Amino acid sequence: MRRITAALGVLASVGALALAPQAPSAAAATGVLIVNGQAHTNPHGCYPANGFMVTVVNNTDRTAYIYPNAGCWGAPEGWVLPGGRTTQNGASVYIE
Repeated sequence: MRRITAALGVLASVGALALAPQAPSAAAATGVLIVNGQAHTNPHGCYPANGFMVTVVNNTDRTAYIYPNAGCWGAPEGWVLPGGRTTQNGASVYIE
């Protein structure tokens, strides 16, 4: 009886792990993000625009977000989908 109880406990634990939500990937984007002419390979994080106008070329597999403030602070005011490009007001660019 103890073996059956132990086996059921193990199966319940394995089942709970299989159904647990997966954490988002911490890996960087794959490809090249160009911010005002500066290329960033496999980018991850916040990149300054060094001004208040930014040109972004997104040759990665993730969406890049454009922020009106330095340090990617506040709400994003634009985005660039993978394979896209834009020029607009912005002080920083964030990509996961």
